[in-house]
Amino acid sequence: MSNSSNTTQKLDTFEEALSKNLTAVLCGLFIFYVNGALVRIYFSAPSFSQEARYVLYIHLVINDMLLVMLSVLLHVLVYMPGVIWVPLCYILVLTSTTTFRNTPLILGGMAVERFVAVCLPLHHGHLCTAGRAKVFNTATWCVSAIPDLADLFLSLSEHSPQFYTSDIMCFSGSLFISPLHQVISAAGNGICMAFVWVTLFYTYIHVLCAARAVSSKGQAQKAQRTILLHAIQLLLCMLSYISPVFNRILVTTFPLLRAKVLFGSFVVAQLLPRVLSPLIYGIRDKAFKKHLKGALLCRRGTSTINVHI
Repeated sequence: MSNSSNTTQKLDTFEEALSKNLTAVLCGLFIFYVNGALVRIYFSAPSFSQEARYVLYIHLVINDMLLVMLSVLLHVLVYMPGVIWVPLCYILVLTSTTTFRNTPLILGGMAVERFVAVCLPLHHGHLCTAGRAKVFNTATWCVSAIPDLADLFLSLSEHSPQFYTSDIMCFSGSLFISPLHQVISAAGNGICMAFVWVTLFYTYIHVLCAARAVSSKGQAQKAQRTILLHAIQLLLCMLSYISPVFNRILVTTFPLLRAKVLFGSFVVAQLLPRVLSPLIYGIRDKAFKKHLKGALLCRRGTSTINVHI
């Protein structure tokens, strides 16, 4: 993930910079508020932590909250050049790119869990446990960090020792100067997305076939809606991957609006999906939907939350 506005700082007036940063911060606070309500619902009942799908889901919510926090922070910091210590910048940038890659992997895990629940119901209880879901969540961090570790070691060999004691404008382009970085980043993101799409295609085809074979029409419709939901979530995630292509096209077509195009892309492709994707799932799930309004209004829940597979 890159800061979409990290090269617009010199093109912005003080008023433009202030409005952009204020918009980014307010969007971040709104996303934190909504996703925080989902986290509150999860921890309001111990039964949620015993179900694999909810363990995966809350990992998605918390991961997106962390990504939003880092994205907004890096966006604000880029308007303060030369004030971020290089090692701290490495931590911020590498953590943000790792969380960025986590999202599709978590969605892939959620699809596999639903595949087992629908197609292998007799094995779901021992295959998809909360403990295994936590192990999977840990594995996503390890896998997502591999391209970033490669970038880090490559970067360490490119800069002089004095570089690591200096202050810089914090964005990926100031840390990774080798053309190989673009190759590593593109390869890491491409392999990640290809793996998830293949997983989703395979699981969704089998779930659809199983759903059509079910005698209960309601169960079949529920399985089909679940498929559509995960497809929408992944498409929202894909906005972040395809936005650079649209950015180049729009910037080339409207060069005078470059700063506005990049900032608009940052909000639409980086921030909004981080609230829409978890919220869509939360509204779709009956256990979450029942308590979502109260959580958003910060009401203290007193009723027991029942969780159904």
